[in-house]
Amino acid sequence: MTHRHAIIYTGGDAPHERAHHTAAVIAANTDSETLVIAADSGWEHAVIAGRVPDILVGDMDSISEAHLAQARASHTDVIVHDPDKDETDTEIALVTAIDNGATHITVIAGGGDRPDHVFAMLHSLASPRFASARIDGHIGASRFHVCHAHQPVDIHTQPGDTVSLLPVGGDAIVSADNLKWPLVRETLHARASRGVSNVATGRVDIAVHEGTLIAFTTPQASLGDPQ
Repeated sequence: MTHRHAIIYTGGDAPHERAHHTAAVIAANTDSETLVIAADSGWEHAVIAGRVPDILVGDMDSISEAHLAQARASHTDVIVHDPDKDETDTEIALVTAIDNGATHITVIAGGGDRPDHVFAMLHSLASPRFASARIDGHIGASRFHVCHAHQPVDIHTQPGDTVSLLPVGGDAIVSADNLKWPLVRETLHARASRGVSNVATGRVDIAVHEGTLIAFTTPQASLGDPQ
């Protein structure tokens, strides 16, 4: 069966409540069956959210023995990978989603105390190998969307929400409206922070003319003091 929408639960900290809400909305509004994939200890986060994953992937170095036994006792397809691998468990989950026909992938991540994993995940999400799918998701309280060249994206934002546009893998030429500081074919440099902390004035439309970026949106109520 081909699944058009896949939800990936990563390991690390528990997802924000907004992420669980997003996953519930997807399940309620997707025409075809939603494919749920857990990356290693992401199994626990999925089960707590009331979703038994269809597939569990990873080297199983962080999932508990009890949860792994639970997965094996269910109808879940458990795919164990060698710990000496070149990909993170999240990247393996992305490949699995694509291989199962997903054209829209939502990644649910809590963040956690491994910034290297978060950094690697973001670069994986923006890889050209996954450009055939629309990719979005949550990291902590923030929502993100991967934006490739010539694939316009409109983001559901409320006035006052923080919007950060961060190029990945190189510079990006971007247009974006309904922002306090709108962009019209502006170059955002990969090794600079210019795209951080813009402010939405409405529903933001983004067009990437060259390059790839990840757009982060954080509701105003979640923000602390600006940096």
